[in-house]
Amino acid sequence: MFGMASFWPSPWTKSVTSSPAIRSRSRRRWAHRPFLVDPTIKIPTDWSSDGRYVVYHAAVATAGQDLWVLPMFGDRKPRAFLQTPFNEMQGHLSPDGRWMAYTSDESGSLEVYMRPFPAGPEKWSISTNGGSDPTWRRDGKELFYLGPDRKLMSVPVRPAQTFDAGVPTPLFETRVGSLNPDFRNQYVVSSDGNRFLINTVPEGSSSSPVTIVLNWTETLKK
Repeated sequence: MFGMASFWPSPWTKSVTSSPAIRSRSRRRWAHRPFLVDPTIKIPTDWSSDGRYVVYHAAVATAGQDLWVLPMFGDRKPRAFLQTPFNEMQGHLSPDGRWMAYTSDESGSLEVYMRPFPAGPEKWSISTNGGSDPTWRRDGKELFYLGPDRKLMSVPVRPAQTFDAGVPTPLFETRVGSLNPDFRNQYVVSSDGNRFLINTVPEGSSSSPVTIVLNWTETLKK
């Protein structure tokens, strides 16, 4: 299947999603079933742990990227979760469905933030010196993200009635490729938070040289 983002499994692992049209494929029949089709470019980034919501960001020419939620129940009409003059991307719901971690460039650089879900005026800054690609540990007690130096960062989250997070600490350096916030799946974390599968650039790899030929039309006369 072609798409601008990787497949994202549903909580019941019976189907997967892809973009630019948000659609699923059944594991049994591998048949495409569109969830949402419209002209905008959509990047699905999460499927809530209860299977009720697909989170994605969509590009709008006049306003950049915004966060959207597609309910998988009722009339299944998408609704905007966050729309601002800035770019909001890479939304990821906490396992209990109460908090939305996401990346925004509202400060002038990419940072990770948190807001209540499904709605609420509160906002918390998670990263301190840049960050993107937030991902939760399965129990919701730890949030990971990538720093601008490609270090994998860890933030402890304390379960409470209101959101309460600790200070980010680096875990280790990675060799991920581009930190392009339009895409996800630079890494995934095991349910216990102890193992990581990371999209890594091979050590010692280099770009192939580009050859530019000037006056190439002259060679055709020979």
